[in-house]
Amino acid sequence: MTSNKEPMMSHKRRSSATGVLIFIVGGGVAMLILLGLAATFFSIPSLSQQQSLRQKTLGAFPLPTTSALPTATVAPAPKSGLIDPTFPVSHLTYSATPFTSTVASSTPGPFGGLEFPPRGQIVFTCTPEGYNQLCLMNADGSNYIRLTNHKANDYYPSLARDGQSIFFVSNRSFQFEVYVTKTDGSDLRQLTHQIGNVTAPELSPNGRQIVFALKKDGDSSIWLAGADGSTPHPITDDQWDEIDPTWSPDGQRIAFAAVRGGYVELFSMKPDGSDIRQETQGVYGIGGRSSWSPDGTKLVFYAGPKDDRDIYVVEIVTGQITRLTRGGNNTGPCFSPDGHWISFSSSRDGDHEIYIMQADGSHVTQLTENSYDDWQPRWGP
Repeated sequence: MTSNKEPMMSHKRRSSATGVLIFIVGGGVAMLILLGLAATFFSIPSLSQQQSLRQKTLGAFPLPTTSALPTATVAPAPKSGLIDPTFPVSHLTYSATPFTSTVASSTPGPFGGLEFPPRGQIVFTCTPEGYNQLCLMNADGSNYIRLTNHKANDYYPSLARDGQSIFFVSNRSFQFEVYVTKTDGSDLRQLTHQIGNVTAPELSPNGRQIVFALKKDGDSSIWLAGADGSTPHPITDDQWDEIDPTWSPDGQRIAFAAVRGGYVELFSMKPDGSDIRQETQGVYGIGGRSSWSPDGTKLVFYAGPKDDRDIYVVEIVTGQITRLTRGGNNTGPCFSPDGHWISFSSSRDGDHEIYIMQADGSHVTQLTENSYDDWQPRWGP
């Protein structure tokens, strides 16, 4: 009996030893996995830490002295320092008081007695029934009409210099293409076809070319096409995410916004994409839409934290920046053709409505008062 039990005991001892070895090895592997996970967990920063790190890293990069285009040289603007719009700095001035406005109700209404009352017409994006549509009104708020009524998004409108045509983009053909229509809503024509998603079209002062931003397989770049949409071609590449182009009054330059050096800034260039000049430097939270003054000496733009944007003007030669609004989340400014007024949208009454103010920030007047958003105003004759 003894000889029969010994092999069984030996087998049990071997099994026990094997079990101990497996436990030790398995426990070691588990410990290594736990240590690896702990190291990974504590080495990955939170989302806010990643954003802070990204801002610090991007902010450490110097502003480029050349663009990606071989023939284009970026001339830095004659400004310095990061501008926080909540604090005054040496080249930032203030001229407005917060949340003061009147509501236009009739003509002459709040504009009676002014030496230069608002003239011309303003086209803008309105959002009845949940779709972006085109609306038009006189610059004093009268004669409000809706131009498009389509279950698609029509936006980024701009008026031709003769005041007879409106250029805009629509996704009624599934991607955003450039369209043109008369100011009475007739003669609608599609100008681009399957070249990518287009935004911010604008006819040149001489009526021969359209400039627009196009997003295709990456970031946006600036493109030109004939006034009829023919021969579309890029004049910048897409590595800087360039948006919202607008012609200077003489047609010699195009202003646009781009991310260069870690921040969105305003730039300008010749229509062939050369001679890129930086017009702002370090202005915090610049949005895309800008507009030239009629004499070409200034650009009006908006900047600031999300949902708390303000309107600014920069002098092209000196770099002097003037803040025109104080609160209200103001966006999309545009000079009037005579340079005495600026249109913009603001959510100071709860939703986005169209306002105008004099070019020094005074006489702020609300033009629309709807239950839906009105935004992206562009002024024309």
